[in-house]
Amino acid sequence: MQKLLHVAIQWFYNRIALGRPCLVLVTFFILLAVLAVYARNFRIDASSDTLVMHNNKDFLYFEETLKRYGDNDYLVITYTPKTEDLFSDTVLSRIARLRDDLKAVPRVKTVVSLLDVPLMECPPVPLKDLSSNIKTLSNDHVDKDLVRKEFRTSPLYSDLIVSPDLKTTAIQILFEQNKRYDQLWNQRLTFREKEAKGILTSSEAEAYKRVCKQMERLRGKLDRERHENIVRIRHVINRYTDHADLFMGGVGMIADDMMEYVKNDLKIFGIGVFIFLVVSLWIIFRKIRWVILPMFCCAFSALAMIGILGMFDWPVTVISSNFVSLQLIMTLAMSIHLIVRYREVALKNPDWDHRSLVFATVDSIMIPILYSGLTTIAGFASLLYAGIKPVITFGWMMSIGMIVSMIVTFIFFPATLILFEKTPDPAD
Repeated sequence: MQKLLHVAIQWFYNRIALGRPCLVLVTFFILLAVLAVYARNFRIDASSDTLVMHNNKDFLYFEETLKRYGDNDYLVITYTPKTEDLFSDTVLSRIARLRDDLKAVPRVKTVVSLLDVPLMECPPVPLKDLSSNIKTLSNDHVDKDLVRKEFRTSPLYSDLIVSPDLKTTAIQILFEQNKRYDQLWNQRLTFREKEAKGILTSSEAEAYKRVCKQMERLRGKLDRERHENIVRIRHVINRYTDHADLFMGGVGMIADDMMEYVKNDLKIFGIGVFIFLVVSLWIIFRKIRWVILPMFCCAFSALAMIGILGMFDWPVTVISSNFVSLQLIMTLAMSIHLIVRYREVALKNPDWDHRSLVFATVDSIMIPILYSGLTTIAGFASLLYAGIKPVITFGWMMSIGMIVSMIVTFIFFPATLILFEKTPDPAD
């Protein structure tokens, strides 16, 4: 087997990679350009679809519960005056202005605050008269002492709208539902239930795929709108922080923040690792070529992997968001092996020409690196048996990423290195 691999390596590099390096590089860059086009479809997803297996019984039960009782999209803001009493006229007027400003945000359906909930014990009103005599804190002539008592003792309001110490109140922001998305969600749930029971027909399976694709496109649009709304709401909140402490929470905000964290991680850690690698390579080798070649290999392998993810519409999750850093490190490790081996061969054989040095380098190091890469792939492939969807996805991504790194490194590196002149002093 090893002899066969050796013969294949000799044929490929003598006839193609080192024999026609310009043609190899042109073909390489064409393929890379195609993948770069698909890189525009690269996306980050923190929804339940990327975190839970579709056939999970608990998840199906959860979705059935949402179908039966509804799923309102809302955020909650807590408002705590810094010095004044929560029920003072000044504070209530500020809460009223905050409520009105929040209502002006696009997609906000309604805002519920302590000013809007019905007061049933200020004074106590019989149920038959409640509908025609509803009082709220927005009304004049409301006994504040009775209001405090009701908010402190009522099971409807205590610890929900107002804290037990009557110092903090909650404001709920309800958003408009997208009817088209709800329809698609119900259709998908029906298909998933049939799939779990094993009664999904082939035509229904095709319809299921179409529904999922439509949902993904629509969810991307809704995620952008949600992010814009959260940014606007935070701007509104910031205008009221002089007199109160305000905090926002909610599932939608957490999901949006998670996606922003992932995006920042990709940028910060990717750029940080890239700079660190450049500095490290320069300190170790002190030659421009040994900095440029490995970094181009790293950049091209990361770009190719992003393009592959975009081509197959494979979203990155919170767990797999660090794949760029790992991709750079894996590619760099192989590049350093090639550099060190080239310098060793050149030092031992100073009379060899440049092509012989490059071929001897690849011929002697490719099989060991191939075995090393296979063990790495086996390690990541073990994650496929975790039973946790984002972990399984991460295992697939890194297994494919390792293959991409090996292909890019062993094609681009020697085909480009052969175009350079022989290193004058390999021991330097």
